[in-house]
Amino acid sequence: MQIKLEEVIEAIDNTDVETSFYYYIPEERIIENDGTIKDKYLIPLPTHKQIDDYGTMKAFIEEKCDGEAKEWLEECIRGAGAFRRFRNTLERFALSDKWYDYLDSIHENIAIDWCEYYGIEYLEDKPFAKKEETPKKVSDLKEKHNYRFIHIEKDNAYSLAYLVVDFRKTLAKLKGIKDDTDVDDALEEILYYVKKGYPVFAVSDNGRYVGYCVCRIDDDTVWLESIYVRPECRRKGIGKMLFEKAESVAKEYGNETLYQYIHPNNDDMIAFLKGNGYDVLNLIEIRKAYPNEEPKEEYTIGQHSYRY
Repeated sequence: MQIKLEEVIEAIDNTDVETSFYYYIPEERIIENDGTIKDKYLIPLPTHKQIDDYGTMKAFIEEKCDGEAKEWLEECIRGAGAFRRFRNTLERFALSDKWYDYLDSIHENIAIDWCEYYGIEYLEDKPFAKKEETPKKVSDLKEKHNYRFIHIEKDNAYSLAYLVVDFRKTLAKLKGIKDDTDVDDALEEILYYVKKGYPVFAVSDNGRYVGYCVCRIDDDTVWLESIYVRPECRRKGIGKMLFEKAESVAKEYGNETLYQYIHPNNDDMIAFLKGNGYDVLNLIEIRKAYPNEEPKEEYTIGQHSYRY
C-alpha cells in the first residue's frame, strides 16, 4: 500500500466537522466518505477532532509569538469566532506566513504519523525529485531511512497481514510443505494475538512495514512467537531492533532471557540467535509423525537422533 504524502496532507487540510476522508486499499487512493460507504478496506484518515487546529493555534502562540502579538492572540482565541479573530490578528502583526508554515508542518507530521501507523508507504516529491520526474519512494533513497516501531492493534492489524502470510510460507518451506495461509487467515492470527494481549510490533520504514515480531506471554514467561523481516530489507539492523524490543518485553515481565521455538534447519535464525548470545538448548519438543508425513531429515542431539 502506498500514497503520495501531499495527497494525505491535502485531505487533512480539507477535513472539517462535516467532511471526512478515507484511504481505499484496493485502489490505493483517498476518497471522501459521508458515512454511506461501508467497506472493510477503508482506512479512516485523522478526524477534525484528531487534527485539532484549535490546539495548534494555542501551541503556535506559545511557541512562536511574544510581546504584544502574543497577548492579542491569546485573547482573540477565546469564545466563539476564534478562528476568524485569530486570522485577523495574524494579519495585524504580519504573522500570517509564519502561521501557515507552522500549520503546514503540523499537518505534515500528522500525515506521516498516520501513514506509519497504518503501514502505508508514503511517496514524497520534495526535495528528492524534480517536478517533471516521477516521485521516488522515500525508502529507495539510501540516505533517508525512518525506522520506527509501530504498536500493532486492532485498527492497523490488516496492514501487517501480508507480512504474516510471507512469514508462514517461509516457515512452511523449512518443512518442505505448502502453506495455504491467505490474508484473511493472517488477519485472524494477528487479531488473536491482539485479543490475548500479546505485544505485537512492526518496524516501519517511511510508512512501509518491513518487519514484525510477536511476543507470546505464558504465565509471565515471554516467548518470541514470531519474528520476520522482508528479504530485501535484511542485514540493515531491523531484525536486531525487533529482537531487542522483544527482549525488553521479557525484562518487563521479570525474565532473564527470551524463549523461542526454532526449526532445526532454520540456519539463518540459529546463527542470528547465537550472535545474540542464545546458544543454550532448553527443551526438545517431540511428536508422532502425522498421517502421510514422511520426515526427510534427521538430527542428532546428544546420543539420540530425531526425524524432522
